[in-house]
Amino acid sequence: MPKKVEVKESAPYDNFLNQKVTVEEPANLVDMLGTDLEDKEWEKHWVDMPEFEQEDQKTYKTVYVHFRTKEDYEEFSKLITKHIDSDTKLSTKTKSFWYPKLDRTKNSLLRWIEGE
Repeated sequence: MPKKVEVKESAPYDNFLNQKVTVEEPANLVDMLGTDLEDKEWEKHWVDMPEFEQEDQKTYKTVYVHFRTKEDYEEFSKLITKHIDSDTKLSTKTKSFWYPKLDRTKNSLLRWIEGE
């Protein structure tokens, strides 16, 4: 039978058993952080910078495919590679892929050049 170890408290604590305690929570994030979220520090540095708007690039349709066995997944992976996109390699770590393959470098070579 294991020996019962008694632990002594390192500091006193309040016993709230059978007592109703009200805790005041901050009304919003600004109160909680103690800062003004409207303070836009970045605007001080964003002087004479070009305008930029990010296009909304939502997917048209997302399909979740479930596999009962590893063999089913491997068969599906072969079909995808063979019939849809030979560059798409599915592994057990693959969480998603695009069809057709998403060209991530399409805009990577674009640069802002300011003329005189």
